Amino acid sequence: MGKFPQSFEVYGFTIEVHAGGRRVWPPSFKRFVKDKLDCGELAVGDVMQTCNVSQSLVYKWRSDVRRAGTRKTSRREERVFSEIVIQDNTCPKPANPSGDQIILRFKDVDLALPAAYPVDDLIKVILAVEASK
Repeated sequence: MGKFPQSFEVYGFTIEVHAGGRRVWPPSFKRFVKDKLDCGELAVGDVMQTCNVSQSLVYKWRSDVRRAGTRKTSRREERVFSEIVIQDNTCPKPANPSGDQIILRFKDVDLALPAAYPVDDLIKVILAVEASK
């Protein structure tokens, strides 16, 4: 058996360790960490200590996930397929006391979204509805 373990568990994810001790952090783990950081369930210091990584690596994971979510595709690809993922968010959203909403009216459907709905996601929703016509 070598000097380094072949894998280990952190936050319920299996992290592979290659020869020489290089750890391979899967994209699903990075998404998990980003989501937990964004909703305040984890602090950067917690991740650094638990995973034995630097602060800059934690921020790199967060930016990698954001960049992967905003990859540009051709207009033709957007019209062929639009994926809508419904996730169970365990992180509560802040209340919207003013009741402001974004109303999207299409030929067959009206959508009401909170005023604070992320612009990138709003664009994806519009493209998905338009592609289904």
